[in-house]
Amino acid sequence: MDVAMALAILFFCFLLLSSAAIVFLLISHCLAAFCRSHDPEAPSVPPPPQPIYELTLSSEVPAAACKEPGSKKEALAPWRMTWREVEALTGGFDEAAVVGRGGSSIVYLARLRDGSPVAVKVHRWCGGERRLRAFRQELDLLRRLRHPHIVALLAYSDDHEEGGALVLEYLAGGTLADRLHGATALLSWPQRMRILYDVAGALEHLHDTSSGALPVVHGDVSASNVLLDGLGARLCDLGSACEGFSAAVAPTRAAVGSPGYADPFFLRTGIVSNKSDVYSFGVLLLEAITGLPAAGSGSDGTENLTARVLPRLRTQGVGGLVDSRLGEGYDEEEAGDVARIAVDCLAAQPGLRPTMAQVRAAVAEKVARSIAKAGYGHHVQLSKLLELT
Repeated sequence: MDVAMALAILFFCFLLLSSAAIVFLLISHCLAAFCRSHDPEAPSVPPPPQPIYELTLSSEVPAAACKEPGSKKEALAPWRMTWREVEALTGGFDEAAVVGRGGSSIVYLARLRDGSPVAVKVHRWCGGERRLRAFRQELDLLRRLRHPHIVALLAYSDDHEEGGALVLEYLAGGTLADRLHGATALLSWPQRMRILYDVAGALEHLHDTSSGALPVVHGDVSASNVLLDGLGARLCDLGSACEGFSAAVAPTRAAVGSPGYADPFFLRTGIVSNKSDVYSFGVLLLEAITGLPAAGSGSDGTENLTARVLPRLRTQGVGGLVDSRLGEGYDEEEAGDVARIAVDCLAAQPGLRPTMAQVRAAVAEKVARSIAKAGYGHHVQLSKLLELT
């Protein structure tokens, strides 16, 4: 009887101690919560993450670009999606949403949850190693690159064995090729000069190594790879890019450059360098001046723009070559200066071509008046600060 009584007393004491401990913990927790609620510097509990995409495809999208420079969306790191989410975002890869096609990719128009349109670039490699490598290259570069004139990556999917997807900002103004050669509204001379400056800045950023970054050769600079909106131009399509030592000078078997834009030195030797981009940009300058397409601009449809125009530029200048659709709405002196920059960029030997930093500085100086007319007066101020000559 004494043993049973002792065990009962011990058990009762254990229950009392346990209850006291529980009450103490509850009181401590309540006090801590009360203190946090009255402390303005205490960190708040973050809300659960929200998806950045809308899973219902909309055939109607606003005309504005999907994001603006400086917005919170621009600062977010690209978000990883599953392949199933890509299917939902594109409405099951709905053909009605297709806005573009490439050799190994299809671009769909979709909408974020906030109503902003995006371009979903879906790659299919179907066992092709080169296509897979191009997708990985573009994804890797876009995840790291941030520049106001390089198209921004918002999200991506790389977990499917047969394909991948890049969710990119959508620019409603179409491509530079559309605006120069299509039936859309004609680009004015100031608008063309502003776009050239923007693209030059993007290429300078890719080639820059001053911060310790590896140089990047875009590899496919063309009017079709310049996207437009009301805020300026964005360079897109980094699937042909190469990085590091190979971006300085390296032999390659891959094709670099679109017809009419490809560096003849590369075509002869198989060696690509950042001067290959400079050559392509020179063709872009001629295209903006003349309004003629880079490839097949001759009377028989086979002669490239450079072969047709460059000899005349070197001997007679720009007279009679400026896009006739502009009428008198261009600066003749600027046209001559831009033509001379183009001639320098199109030198046969890469070593004789300027760097993109030099090209951008020259464009900023020579077309300062037109850039200012296009609403980019801060570029003029920048050129003065850099003491461009």
